[in-house]
Amino acid sequence: MIIGLPSGIGDVSWAYSKLLHLGRMEYEVADGWPYRTVQYMDLLPGVTKASYGAFRYEDIVTFQTATIGETPVWSEVIQRNGIGRLLIAPNRHLEMGKRLEDWLPDLPTEFHYSITIPEGDRQKANALLEGFERPFWGISAASYRGSEAWKTWGRDEWAEYLRRFHDHAGGTIILLGGFWDDLTHSLAELGYPEFVGKTSIGTAIAILDKLDGYLGFSSGLGVLRTVLNRRAFLMWPAHQVELSTSWAPPHMLESGRYMASQWLKPNEVFARTMLWLQTEN
Repeated sequence: MIIGLPSGIGDVSWAYSKLLHLGRMEYEVADGWPYRTVQYMDLLPGVTKASYGAFRYEDIVTFQTATIGETPVWSEVIQRNGIGRLLIAPNRHLEMGKRLEDWLPDLPTEFHYSITIPEGDRQKANALLEGFERPFWGISAASYRGSEAWKTWGRDEWAEYLRRFHDHAGGTIILLGGFWDDLTHSLAELGYPEFVGKTSIGTAIAILDKLDGYLGFSSGLGVLRTVLNRRAFLMWPAHQVELSTSWAPPHMLESGRYMASQWLKPNEVFARTMLWLQTEN
């Protein structure tokens, strides 16, 4: 069987936290920019092969609606679909506010699965962080395009928030993201070091593992931060309030080590951030 998944790293992470219990499997990822997900899947021990498939997320929704349903049970999925290519994703289930544990409920949920980070990537991460003052705070503001589409903060709001955050938390603010994250990159003009578009996904995950905290746009990096069982503060648009917590590890929600916020005014988000900072990394 080949399992087809969405193109986003966060989306794949949610599905893989269940599907890894099937043993080593072959996966295809939906055709979609920016084509970083296969690199990430190559680091997962439960993946025999990962490649991009000739389908899109809309095809997954259509397939799942017709043959599986939004809240499938794995034993029934196999019974209905045999051993061919299966397109599947928990997104619609999670967007309705239903817990990840209740998607494919006959499979366990591994919120902190293993990621094989090559030693070379760990060494690169150490070299990039060398000389900066701890604590390390990873920040992702995403792109100008994403900011406009999701009605998030622009550069001025981020500048205000980061100034207040740094004055309180100290250490080093480190800007992270892919080469397309031009809004994040622009914040380097304020004097913050940035690795935007300068690392492989393996090195990016190694950096995530060394941070004292991660804050910002609700992206795959933030999801992977929770997989590593490290604290994260993610900001979500109003229409994704249910999704903002339905996938998250319960113990991280209960302790506040993972905290979700809507895109409120910077001073309002800063007040919530202060509560999050009281938790342990």
